[in-house]
Amino acid sequence: MNGLMTRYKESLAKTPKPIPYSEIKGRMDYRGLLAYAKSKGKKISELTQAEKKQFYSE
Repeated sequence: MNGLMTRYKESLAKTPKPIPYSEIKGRMDYRGLLAYAKSKGKKISELTQAEKKQFYSE
């Protein structure tokens, strides 16, 4: 089990730190994005970057 724990700790060390909310510059309209995806009959993950970008503002 020691090998698994070692790999786990190495993985945690490589994981990037979370971005503080104060450093996030843009806004995403998730409600609009979800409604758009639902109207297209898709999941949000299936939308293209261009489609998602319509709901992002800086």
